[in-house]
This record gives sequence, structure tokens and C-alpha cells, in this order.
Amino acid sequence: MNTRRVAAVVGASVMVTAGLGIATGTAAQAAVPTCVTTTLNDSGYTDRLTVNNRCGSSQRVKVLLANLTDFACYTIPSGGYRTYSWNYPGRFDGLASC
Repeated sequence: MNTRRVAAVVGASVMVTAGLGIATGTAAQAAVPTCVTTTLNDSGYTDRLTVNNRCGSSQRVKVLLANLTDFACYTIPSGGYRTYSWNYPGRFDGLASC
């Protein structure tokens, strides 16, 4: 089991063209506060992720996956959590605020 603190989105993509400051591609996702933590169990065919909100307020987060469609935005109340699961070939790729 891996425990990860997510302070920023993994894999957010913004390209800067030739140092000119011209952004192309998709816009970067907003960072998630460090009081939102994740616990990932990726030891089997089905991966399970628990997102804990240890912040003093509700947080809207989106679970980003590689090789599968991302989960929709969801509001997690202060002190609450939400569990997600998916099968191979999906892979946890980070969280984004929404």
C-alpha cells in the first residue's frame, strides 16, 4: 500500500512554445491543498484510492487517471473521505481541485 500526499497535480500539461510564453495544449489543473491526502492500494488487478479531506472546509477534487477516463469532480466535506476504484490498465495520475 502506498500513501501519497498530493500538493500539486501530477501530469498537468501546459506547453510553452520556444520560450515565447505562448501556452498551447490543455490548461493546467488547479492544485489540491496539502490537507487533502490519498492512500493508494495498487497491489492487485483492481486499484483502490481513498481521498481524505483533513482541511477545515469542504474540498472539490477530481481523481485523474492515466489510460482511463478521469473521475468527475466530487465534494468531500471537512473530515470526510471518498473511495475510488478502477481496473487495469488505469493508473492513478493525481488529483486536481475543481
